[in-house]
Amino acid sequence: MRIGKILLHFGVVFSIAFLITAVITALYGRIFHGACGVSWENAIIFGLIFGVVLTWQEARRLDRDEDEEDNPYD
Repeated sequence: MRIGKILLHFGVVFSIAFLITAVITALYGRIFHGACGVSWENAIIFGLIFGVVLTWQEARRLDRDEDEEDNPYD
């Protein structure tokens, strides 16, 4: 897997996880505490964790698929 695809995949996953976490924490604060506060720390941490783990998993899956295409008799 090329580095450009890896970085693009990481950016997409990080952005989605960051936005979802930010929205969830904002809604939680609004519903339960009456004030809309976003936990930026949690949003960044969840974005990084999901970005790294899911990108790593996707890169391993694509490498495995390429290896299987080279030798289908394994």
